[in-house]
Amino acid sequence: MLHESLKENDQLILHVSGYSSAAAMLDAMKLSGGKATWAGRRVRFEHGDGLFPDLLPRVKEMGTIMVQNPAHLGHGFKTAKARQLRSILAANIPLALGSDSGGALNPYLDIMLASTSPDRPSEAITREQAVIAYTLGSAYAEFAEKEKGSLVPGKLADLTVLSQDIFSVPAAELPKTESVLTMVGGKIVYDAGVLH
Repeated sequence: MLHESLKENDQLILHVSGYSSAAAMLDAMKLSGGKATWAGRRVRFEHGDGLFPDLLPRVKEMGTIMVQNPAHLGHGFKTAKARQLRSILAANIPLALGSDSGGALNPYLDIMLASTSPDRPSEAITREQAVIAYTLGSAYAEFAEKEKGSLVPGKLADLTVLSQDIFSVPAAELPKTESVLTMVGGKIVYDAGVLH
């Protein structure tokens, strides 16, 4: 997979779950060119479960992006000590958040889980950090940070007006958040009609 992604000049996106798979992938990256080859290619580790602290320097060295799924937090898995968010950010490793729930997607539930980290509260991140990981972090993960991920002149006007202030409501209220207006590329794609 590594050689093929280099040959085709494709971004490598890997489902990595468990310490052994993360270590094996990092070993393979080192053997196939190391930092000089991989640091700028933004290899993505989807899930990243099993990423223990000893692997963080290697992840950083290879320029790997961690795409975490907060829906996995709070399930009481035995690997709770390997579920890191705060440590990833502290190590200056790019973090993106996404949903892997398979059912109804609720980013506000994920923000609640990321900012409380029920299995491991010491690894919780702030709501602001979670929103940045969801927006700018995810745009960076797909090489799209110049077009989207933040509201600045020249970027796509992707935005939503929310039913409540997600930075001040009690954590348990976050999943009740709804969009009342959604814009994609500056065009309204959803309007609940409450702002008229």
